[in-house]
Amino acid sequence: RCFRPLSAPVPPRRAPLRSMGFIDEGYSTLLSPLRRGSPKEQTAAEGDEKKGQDSRDFDVVDIMEKGLAHELVADFMEPLPDTGALWKFSVKRSDDRKEYRLFCSGGEFLMYAKLARGNRRIDIYLYDPAQKDNALFDPERPAFSLTSNLARTEWSLHQDRCDNCRHSPGKLEFCRFCQGHSEVLRVTQKDAEIGDGVNHCMEVSIHHSSCHSKHSEMTRFVTKMPMWNAKVDCLVLDFKGRKVLASAKNFQLAAKGDQRERVVCQHGKLNSNTFGLDFAYPLNVAQAFGISMSTLFWV
Repeated sequence: RCFRPLSAPVPPRRAPLRSMGFIDEGYSTLLSPLRRGSPKEQTAAEGDEKKGQDSRDFDVVDIMEKGLAHELVADFMEPLPDTGALWKFSVKRSDDRKEYRLFCSGGEFLMYAKLARGNRRIDIYLYDPAQKDNALFDPERPAFSLTSNLARTEWSLHQDRCDNCRHSPGKLEFCRFCQGHSEVLRVTQKDAEIGDGVNHCMEVSIHHSSCHSKHSEMTRFVTKMPMWNAKVDCLVLDFKGRKVLASAKNFQLAAKGDQRERVVCQHGKLNSNTFGLDFAYPLNVAQAFGISMSTLFWV
């Protein structure tokens, strides 16, 4: 049996897939609509003044003035605006493959991840320890933790404490809704034989909930399967808007049950230590980065 990783698309195609655009945004531009809250939150606030405080019940201006803007974990937990297009990001890994950084398309830093001892936990931070002004980086307090089972086929992303917990003026360590430990993503992985190749697959479950609501909804995504191309003797997949290199870590995700297989997340190798990570609503930044990190051991 011949094993080949995914490769870049092979032109020409007999018929185009769907029309899918891309959005290139910087960090401040990207997160500014998220800081204003979702359209539903805005509508509720306008219609009922007594609910004027949103999910972040603290003074955002004061936090920003103190240089703690990245402490607003909720910004990374808000789904990206539903524009019908993929937002472009990139993931850069260190030469020893133990550290990973997420950047906007313009090069602005977003998140930092580090593989923990034992290779079954990945800690994710909002600060980069390599940056000159890194006084706020605390290796003992990751914003998120991605953990796996022994076989590394099941991954779970948790937010240890929500923003209300982190910035509560009281003595409570966590609020009554998140209880200090909230799962925001679950990934189950397996291999599938396609032609003479083997493809890594995953099913992703994301949770939609808030710190002031006990209700949680779940959405599932599955791997969009590549096709075996006998001419090039490997698996091929069409990465719209990206020129990718062959890699076992290349993948695309579509909503489970979507017959059109519209891509909501794609991950493709751009060079030896850089991967393109493009995703769209309803995924948020933390979830997409967690999905990318779950492929760490795909070879």
